[in-house]
Amino acid sequence: MDIAESLLIGLMAVAAAAIFTIFCVCIWKEVTTEKTIIMRDGNQSYACTISDISPTPHDCKPIEDTEK
Repeated sequence: MDIAESLLIGLMAVAAAAIFTIFCVCIWKEVTTEKTIIMRDGNQSYACTISDISPTPHDCKPIEDTEK
């Protein structure tokens, strides 16, 4: 019974480490492959983020006009 319990704990630790590693790699890839694009809507421009993982523009922020 003690061996089975030890194997189960070891398997759970390996599974947790694998999930953590996959999560970190996905986050790292998202950050390293993101690009900023400029989108226009009428007279307003927006800086949006896209990536290889998520090509849909997100995190769009209006660009303020510096000329006055």
